[in-house]
Amino acid sequence: MEKFAKAITLIIFTLTGCASVPMSGYISRVDRAYDGKIYAGLEKTTSAFMFVLKNQGWTVANEVDPGIYERDDRYENNGYQNLLIVTDMRKHFLHLTGTRLNVFIHAIGNICDVEIRFSSGRHDSVAQGILDAVQQEIKD
Repeated sequence: MEKFAKAITLIIFTLTGCASVPMSGYISRVDRAYDGKIYAGLEKTTSAFMFVLKNQGWTVANEVDPGIYERDDRYENNGYQNLLIVTDMRKHFLHLTGTRLNVFIHAIGNICDVEIRFSSGRHDSVAQGILDAVQQEIKD
């Protein structure tokens, strides 16, 4: 019973703003991921994503090693350089709902496999717009 009371207390404090639960912003593997291939190195690809995300209204919250959150053969010291870009929640509809996105970059030489994940729903046109803008930024 004591554990139940503590859990209820924590929920009440969290909902009323008296406490906060840290959120990493990581989005686990999902069915609605968008994949792409960028023909540039990690630094140039990362720079292009940062520029495009900012221009499209996303705020980058963090850049981390994706190996912290999930397992993948590319994280096992086999030549790949990996980066996860995490954005803050982007609010919509009177700030009642929001979406977060993650960009996973896996680079080997001058080729990057990228994956964009959204925290909710389908975002086909948004993801394609980001990928197209990154491709254009790299060409320029």
